[in-house]
Amino acid sequence: MLEADKVFAGSIPENYDRHMVPLIFEAYAAETARRAASFSPAAVLETAAGTGAVTRALAPKLSPDVSYTVTDLNQPMLDYAASRQGPDSRIT
Repeated sequence: MLEADKVFAGSIPENYDRHMVPLIFEAYAAETARRAASFSPAAVLETAAGTGAVTRALAPKLSPDVSYTVTDLNQPMLDYAASRQGPDSRIT
């Protein structure tokens, strides 16, 4: 496999979010957000955030004082997630 084939860049994050998230991941993101928010956390560390489906579902459910750190190994996916999230000073 070529190195370029391993990177989700270019139009891949948008297509992934447009097609794969609604088909497979959206219901899981909503359930994960519901469960995580029910603990009333003071801080959240989200790993493997991808295009931000859980972030978009969870952030509105959290208190304004919650620290929220979002990570992923693929920077283009994080960049796309950030473009979909909108400004939120809690999210780093």
